[in-house]
This record gives sequence, C-alpha cells and structure tokens, in this order.
Amino acid sequence: MQIDIRPLALPERVDERGAVGDELRASHDFNERANAARYGGGIYVNTLVEHLASLRSTRDGRVDRLLAWRGERLVGVLTLYSPLLDSTDMTEVTIEPALELGDAEQHEIAEALVARAHEEAARDGRSTIVASTVGAATGPVTARTGFGAGDPAHPDTAPLVARGYELEQVYRVSVADLAALPDLEQRHAAALARADGYELLRWAGETPDGHREAMRGLHERMSTDAPVAGLGWEPEVWDDARLAEFERSKQEGGRVLLTVAARERATGELAGFTTLILPLTGATARQHDTLVTKPHRGHGLGMLMKLDNLLRLRELRPELVRVVTWNAEENRPMLRVNEASGFLPVAYEAQWQWKAAT
Repeated sequence: MQIDIRPLALPERVDERGAVGDELRASHDFNERANAARYGGGIYVNTLVEHLASLRSTRDGRVDRLLAWRGERLVGVLTLYSPLLDSTDMTEVTIEPALELGDAEQHEIAEALVARAHEEAARDGRSTIVASTVGAATGPVTARTGFGAGDPAHPDTAPLVARGYELEQVYRVSVADLAALPDLEQRHAAALARADGYELLRWAGETPDGHREAMRGLHERMSTDAPVAGLGWEPEVWDDARLAEFERSKQEGGRVLLTVAARERATGELAGFTTLILPLTGATARQHDTLVTKPHRGHGLGMLMKLDNLLRLRELRPELVRVVTWNAEENRPMLRVNEASGFLPVAYEAQWQWKAAT
C-alpha cells in the first residue's frame, strides 16, 4: 500500500474536533510511544498541550511536522526545524518510522521520509541537512569526533548512509534520580567552598531586566563554546527580542524555566548559567543549556550551578524526581560534571550530516 506523507496542520486548541484535531492527537500518541521506547517510560513525556506548543514556529525557526500514513494507519513522522536567523542554509530533521513495524517496513518508510526531507530542504533553498537517529556508545561507525557511534544498517539510518550522510556527533542522554542523591546538600556545600570568588543568582521564568544583556551574551557564547563537531551551525546573535522569544517558546504549554547563574564577585561579570525546563506534569525535569565561559573555568562552577538547581527543583517541585539531559559524547568535562552529579546514560542519539555538492 502506498505511503502518503502530508503536513500536519496545527489546530488552535488541543480539543479541536474534526480531522485537524484528530491528526494532532495521533501525532502526540506516536510521539509518546516513540519517546518511551527510546528513553524509557516517564523520561521524556509531553502533555498534548506541550506537544502542540513544541510544534509552533517562532521568529528563530520554523517547525514542520509531516505524518506518513498507510491507509488509516500512522506509520512514521518527519519533523523539520529550519533556522530563520542564523544557519539559514541548514535544516535539522528527525526521521521516525513506527517502531512496532518490522525492520524491512521501517526501512521502507524511513527511505520515503528521507526523500521527502530532501524535497522540502531543496524547495526551501537549504543545502545542509542534519538528521538525528538512534546512536550508541560504540558501534560499526565512529563519529568524526572519535566519541560515540552509529549503526549504518539500522532501519532509520541506512537511507541516510545511502545518500552520503556522515556521522558527525553523538549525544549521550542521561538521567539523574534525585532519590539516589541523599548527599546533595553536602555536595553543594563543597562546591560553594571551591567557588568562593563567585555568587549565585537564581530566577524562575523570564530573565530579570538587570541580567538580560549579560544573558544574551552567554547565549551567544553557548553557540560557539559548546562542541558541535563538524556540524555546520553558525555563531548566533542574540538581541532582546530573541531572548524574549526563546523564553516565551520554552515556557509555552505551562512549562517553566528555572535558571541559576554564577557572578564573579570582583567584577560583577556573569561567568555562566544553567537552566532546567520544568514540565507541566510528570516526574522528570529537563536540563537545558549549561555554560561556563572559558575565562572562568577551573572553579567547579558547572557542578555548583547544576547542584544548586537540583536543590531548588527538589524544593519547588518535589514531584519532579528525575532530570534528563543531553550532552555531546566528546564533551568530557561536562560529562564528568554530570556523572559526579548522579547522571547515568539511558540512550544515545547520532547526528548525521549531508551537504549538497558544490
């Protein structure tokens, strides 16, 4: 039977009746099954409201979600994220054939989704595609960084390899169980003593007015200081409108940003920050960005800020008993911080890149 790939139209409300609302709910159900299979139950859960919010485009980037149907059955999903301010020659895609299908059928659907991704990218004038698939700590193909691997025979990866994609980077997905950290306060106290030349600033929601300029600079540094292997992402430029849009979009659907920043006492300079995204429901918070700028490294600030935010999380939202985070496998300094903070690996994600011939 033919595979019909068509765009998902977004309703205004999650309870909208008719075909548009039904397809959103089918997309959400597919998303939850895929996340549970990849990360484990309860690790990466979105309410229907959060799912709809995640699919809305912003001034920073356009989100397109296409659903693959075989008759009345949803058999795959293609999600494209196209930056609109920086890296405008790139598109980031996720290829997801339905995991309950056999390998041969998954491969067939993945091929169709990859072909459609290239059609969409070409129509939009995008010459570089980054595709996210299942990865591994070790395997047949090692990432260009030398850390992490992928399986070129995997059903959702084989069509990429056939088109000339190269494995650039692998992310480790890790989870910390707060119940397994009974000495959190002691760890925090030790980290504070090590970083006595710094003080911590804390806020929930939008960045306070007095720190917005400094935080814009830190977000720009995040785009240059964090490892990206050979992926073609450009440095970002952040103005206040971009910061406001980022904070609005990350909190849409009832989510909350919980931020800790470190400020050097002698200069008043912000040396780094870390942010958690608190979901509307469930038991797992999501680690977002963490950065310590290069001049301020070596004082344990990354560890201190993460531990501080874990303590705040336990105080403000005690039902959130886990935190999930994504880190580049070659980012050994941050992985050491995470491992020392109680994070254990649960999955790996491979980043494959294709560039049009010039």
